[in-house]
Amino acid sequence: MAAEWLYFNGVNASRGEYAHEPLSADELARLILGEQPSPDRVDPDPEQRAALRERHLADTSGAFRVKEGVDPIDLAQAGWAVIFPATIDAAPIREALSELLTWRQAQAGSRYRECIGAQGYRPGESKVAFLRRQGAATSGPVDPDRFPYYLLLVGSPEEIPFRFQYQLDVQYAVGRIHFATLDEYAAYARSVVAAERDGVALARRIVFAGVQHPDDVATARSLRGLVQPLAADLAGHPQCGEWAVTTITGAEATKDRLSQLLHHEPPALLFTASHGVEFDPIDSRQMAHQGAILCADWPGPRVWQSRAIPPQFYLSADDIAGSTALHGAFIFQFACFGAGCPREDDFPHLSGSHTTIAAYPFVAALPQRLLGLPRGGALAYIGHVERAWTFSFSDVQGGRQIETFSSTLRRLLFAGTPVGYALEFFNERYAELATVLTEDIENARWGVPPNPIELSTRWTEHNDARSYIILGDPAARMCRQRAPEAADMTPRMIMTSSPPPPAPAPAPVPSGAAPPSPPAPAPAPVPSGAAPPPSIVQPAVPVPAGSLPPETPVIPVALPDAGASFGLFGNKPAEAMQKLSATLQEFGERLAMTLQQVITDAAHLEVETYVAEAPETINYRQGNFAGASLRAVTRMSLDGDTQVLVPVGDNGVDERLWAIHVSMVQQAQANRAEMVRAIAAAAAGLLSALQGK
Repeated sequence: MAAEWLYFNGVNASRGEYAHEPLSADELARLILGEQPSPDRVDPDPEQRAALRERHLADTSGAFRVKEGVDPIDLAQAGWAVIFPATIDAAPIREALSELLTWRQAQAGSRYRECIGAQGYRPGESKVAFLRRQGAATSGPVDPDRFPYYLLLVGSPEEIPFRFQYQLDVQYAVGRIHFATLDEYAAYARSVVAAERDGVALARRIVFAGVQHPDDVATARSLRGLVQPLAADLAGHPQCGEWAVTTITGAEATKDRLSQLLHHEPPALLFTASHGVEFDPIDSRQMAHQGAILCADWPGPRVWQSRAIPPQFYLSADDIAGSTALHGAFIFQFACFGAGCPREDDFPHLSGSHTTIAAYPFVAALPQRLLGLPRGGALAYIGHVERAWTFSFSDVQGGRQIETFSSTLRRLLFAGTPVGYALEFFNERYAELATVLTEDIENARWGVPPNPIELSTRWTEHNDARSYIILGDPAARMCRQRAPEAADMTPRMIMTSSPPPPAPAPAPVPSGAAPPSPPAPAPAPVPSGAAPPPSIVQPAVPVPAGSLPPETPVIPVALPDAGASFGLFGNKPAEAMQKLSATLQEFGERLAMTLQQVITDAAHLEVETYVAEAPETINYRQGNFAGASLRAVTRMSLDGDTQVLVPVGDNGVDERLWAIHVSMVQQAQANRAEMVRAIAAAAAGLLSALQGK
């Protein structure tokens, strides 16, 4: 009967067909057992099996993941560590992450640890061998005095294998980050620290996006059996309170809709369920697009009829514009390869042998992009390594089992715990299923035939639960909403603290040059290597090493008091914003939140200038300048806080490019002035009407 068939949430985009055809429970059981059934067919690592049995016994007896008396959500008690590969020079990456490391060290105190150099992970090392070197217990509850509970792996799965992450995750709360550039490492570090220190501007909103394709059982099941009941469960929970739950389902879950959601209205949590696209190893798109979200644009397997799937049908890292900001967001993706891809197939029983599915293991590009956004990325991305199975939320008899997902999200959203601790529900399920599954196969060895449906269910659930991982800091948590006058969370390249000159100027005044007279249309170019006058510019906040290309100097420039010419906040914008917020709160929280967000958005101006050899190849209409080169940046706020980034080549500053950039800054200033005046007039009129004046 139909309920006894197993479906995969993956589509091969190289060929435009299912990555693996559905299997009957009987056929899967035969493949699992093989001719000589053995527990080694479940997991060839006996230490891992022993750890899973021990974990399961601890869970059923009510034991904690950390030793008695330690609060697992308090970093000062539970501890935090970062683990680098021992085979690389990790100093540049460590420097790029220094803001996050300093922040965590202050929180964890004496229970902070850095495993770098000889103390880092060594090739081929098991969890047990690694923990022994660190002086930690290799099993049982975690003792943070011997080794911290929260562990951040830094490196590719070639340098620190996925298997090592799975092993550690049985006992510890583990996350991983891996980026292509130092800038992305630095951006992620700033995002986490800014969100935890200043709060986030994101509304308390949860969005569930469930794709369903015509003639596709897998997505029909994930929509009806996971997305819809999970959304209903959270929305009806007594602790939901201030949280708004929204669903985007079926044909609505298009690429354009999801793109707009991420670019313009990011929620605090986005949960997606879809096919993850995968590619043949020889396909040039594999590294960049594997695990991307196959959206409702794809017409389904019957209509498409085995043709290669083009990028217009799926959402990949290439579709995420550099201007996107996801400050403080969390993303949970249910799809094949959403978090990463191993080198060899994790399910050899399906083909009869280990199959090479990639040239080397890698972290998926989409979460890398969303975590490392320069203007503020997501704090954590929960996804799947290898194939995702519908049995993770529904058994073969059609019974729904979403409690693992629901408990994880409730702990993350409503209890505010670190994401690594919230995901322990998946680790508990993994330990339970592995224990029962091993017993089934051992019984089969002694002549006790297993029920094929139960065996296939447990085996698929076991592999599925193991393969959920965290990309990001496992200690990251859902942050509080910040007040409108709080500091901007956008990563700052440089900051000046001096008062602005009394007379406003239309554009940045280059260092080393005299300020132009009022009629002057634009300032002179910034001379290469010139120092700013000490009477105008104070010492700047240093830029973290690795956050900018070495050939690009950062030049602090004093700019006019942008707030003085707009008339909304006078000379004390922060004080006026606070008064405005207090007044608006008297007329309803929703009205206050709306106006606060508008004011926050208007309070900061950013102008970026890009160049490209072939502009027609750039998807600039969607705000995506991937492929173009960023050549100049100017950022300013209403109180005059300004940052300018100017590239200098062998011949100094490109005067023609700088003139174009200055012109754009002037136009942006004028446009913002009009917008702020309109906001001021609208706010004044609204307050007057509400007060009966």
